Amino acid sequence: MKVFGVTSPYTGSGKTTITLAMLSAMKNSTSAKIGPDYIDKDIHFAVNNNMPYNLDRWIQGNRYREIFFSSLRGFDYAVIEGVMGLYDSGSPIKLSTMYYFTKMKIPYILVVDAYKVAESGYYIARSFIGKLCIGVIINNYAGLRHLEMVSKPFVEHGIRIIGSIPHDDDFSLPERHLGISTDTSPDKIKSIAAKVAKHIELDFLDDLPEIYPDPDDAENPSFENSKNNIWVAKDSAFSFYYEDSMVALRKLGKVSFFSPLKNEEPIDADMIYLGGGYPELYIEELSRNHKTKNAIKNFAESGKIVLGECGGLMYMESEISKRNGKRPMLGIFEGLVEKNSKLTIGYTQMKVVNENPVFKINEIVRGHEFHYSSIKDAGKKCLRMEIGRGIDGMDGLTHLNSFGSYSHFSLFRYRKRIGRALDKIKK
Repeated sequence: MKVFGVTSPYTGSGKTTITLAMLSAMKNSTSAKIGPDYIDKDIHFAVNNNMPYNLDRWIQGNRYREIFFSSLRGFDYAVIEGVMGLYDSGSPIKLSTMYYFTKMKIPYILVVDAYKVAESGYYIARSFIGKLCIGVIINNYAGLRHLEMVSKPFVEHGIRIIGSIPHDDDFSLPERHLGISTDTSPDKIKSIAAKVAKHIELDFLDDLPEIYPDPDDAENPSFENSKNNIWVAKDSAFSFYYEDSMVALRKLGKVSFFSPLKNEEPIDADMIYLGGGYPELYIEELSRNHKTKNAIKNFAESGKIVLGECGGLMYMESEISKRNGKRPMLGIFEGLVEKNSKLTIGYTQMKVVNENPVFKINEIVRGHEFHYSSIKDAGKKCLRMEIGRGIDGMDGLTHLNSFGSYSHFSLFRYRKRIGRALDKIKK
């Protein structure tokens, strides 16, 4: 297995496009995304149909390395896409791309956006070229003369140029909510990746060292337990999931998927998981699909576990507001969801202050929030925000054994708690 990273001095330099191109060109390859981003990694999946994992010490805890290496089983190559700029973090603990590359000894390629610079590109980039840097990709150059000016200092200083990507509007991927639009078709993504890949030389792969994960780092992600029936909402409204959460659920039971947008219902379920997404874009469909709504509401009222995160929490509320009125949702909780013009985004840290089906009282739990909405709900909450916004300084709405939060979690980190809760309910 050969592993390398893709990073840049600052965000918007083309890391995702370069990562897609690499995945397109390398056979039997997989990828990972540093940080809590669940959009870019799904774009990776469109290129090679291998679901990437996130690499995030804040959310996953100290087992982030184990989770990452477990995802590499059976692949020849893996590329890790960094977050923001190489040294950016903005968090209370070390979470920059450079932290992970240094800690895990991952060699990396630096993507240099040359569109507004010439020879200065090298002098901007040189403080980002460390011992682990194996070369640069010059991205977005305007013409051959421009490329010569940008390239010259790199060549003179012995920096390997792995690829040179010209400016081309056909290479652009549409963006939405600080990431690539989830509406972009897989065929378009594949086409762009293949075109960009033609401008990259892959002979650098020959010089990369082989990585052999420790046996303790290589849990089998394909293992599936049949002890419980776990149903996960999966469609255009609910699509934001961490792959290690799926691994955790497979360790607890048989995982099946259903679509609230198609009015499907989970059958013989022991637990229902409603992940994040864009339910606000599908209010009418979700509101009128009564078969799904009744099935989930009755399941929750029976005392079984419904877990909802962000979009899932919004769906669990009583109503979602829109311009021409309000539309009824599941009604597991009694609140109203309203759209905000301002994005709430960032890591969260919470202290558990009330009983709930997942966490212990006084435990400190960590997650991530990302939403353009706010919720008015006076219901019982079990989490007090120490970092992040949540719902007016609290989070974790509870009703019987249902739990909903604005925060997204790594269920792998908390899988034993969920397993014990499932066992308790089934007794």
